[in-house]
Amino acid sequence: MHGDGKLAWLALAWVALTLGLQLWPGAAALLRFSRAAYESGAWWQLLTSQGVHLSGPHAVANAVALLLIATAGARFVGARDQFIGLAGGYIGVALVLAFDPDCAYYAGASGALHGLLAGNAVHMLRGAGKTSEPADAPVTTGRAAAVARGLGLAMLAGLALKLWLQDGATAPAGQSWLGVPVYQPAHAAGMAGGVILVLLVLAARVFSTPSEQQSG
Repeated sequence: MHGDGKLAWLALAWVALTLGLQLWPGAAALLRFSRAAYESGAWWQLLTSQGVHLSGPHAVANAVALLLIATAGARFVGARDQFIGLAGGYIGVALVLAFDPDCAYYAGASGALHGLLAGNAVHMLRGAGKTSEPADAPVTTGRAAAVARGLGLAMLAGLALKLWLQDGATAPAGQSWLGVPVYQPAHAAGMAGGVILVLLVLAARVFSTPSEQQSG
């Protein structure tokens, strides 16, 4: 399957799952993160909470955000690499939920989406052309590479500024978006997770390539 087609299907599947869980009676209440339930053994809520939302508009907004980020990034980043950034975001959020005793409950994918966006930005900073085999993607030269690097830098700077402004906002306990409370640490953790996992995968590709060429 062509890379763009695969990305489109994956994005639509993610959206369908997100909206389906929101419409499923009782799913959101069952799958969202609860500190009490987690400490009683419901460890899976660290991940399932990122598939459900606190309201319908909350779910729709994140579904639309995923489509916009994935579609905009498709020019520069393949489906596999976008998935890695998103996965890093999920991992980052799961870790902060597990180790932050002040977080009593959580639901939503905004933290993971920060990982997707930041991961895409890291790939764009390399100025690499998107190919069907991301591990073999050459670093391009010229205007296309410069545009990719400029956009990647702007995206990372914008995300960092957003997180800094949110962290310094007054009355953080009263912050809300679409009528639901905002758990700011999830955004920072998601961004960090996306960047770190993407960098680890890129480093693994760099170190594995010479040995693969020698064995071939």
